[in-house]
Amino acid sequence: MTSMMQQVIAWFGWGNGIGALAGISSILTLVAIIAPVIAGLVLFGLERLQIELLKTLNHDFAYFFVNFVTFPGTFVHEMSHLCFAVITGAEVNEICMFENDGERLGHISYCPRGPWFIQAMQHTLTSVAPTIVGFTLGFILLRVIWAGGHTVWGYIGLWYLVISLIDHSTMSDSDLEGYFQGVWIFILPLFIFFLVLGLLA
Repeated sequence: MTSMMQQVIAWFGWGNGIGALAGISSILTLVAIIAPVIAGLVLFGLERLQIELLKTLNHDFAYFFVNFVTFPGTFVHEMSHLCFAVITGAEVNEICMFENDGERLGHISYCPRGPWFIQAMQHTLTSVAPTIVGFTLGFILLRVIWAGGHTVWGYIGLWYLVISLIDHSTMSDSDLEGYFQGVWIFILPLFIFFLVLGLLA
């Protein structure tokens, strides 16, 4: 980790004085906070591209495929919310996997608990969970695919799971609202983390 920080410091070329390290730490903190949102937007763009390509075949089929054929992605999305809510101490009131309410295919409902800073953490981590889990599982699946040695049906199944994750690992509008509702609680810890890494590098 410290060697990676050394590379980052060298890339900026600002030196390793406390002022330079503070500036670099501030930028890295901002990147760390915005990165999940950008990742979600990239996945959303891939989903929209997929829809446009499928529309050339049939408009209704395009949305049926993205919304229902790729249901494993919906399951991962909602289970990610559920797991992060439970892990951070929130109270989960409801979980639904099979609804089709406008833009929603599923949802969970939770109530934050504990001190204000714990509730802020619950909002942010629960909201960003689908993107974190989706990217992690997608990376693992791609490594398995690139490792090779699968049957034709094996490749089809693995790519089906990757596409399902792409379609459902974005953050919804309510997820984004929850994310920015509490992400500020991470600004100072992240800044201190990067600053300490810089001092140790």
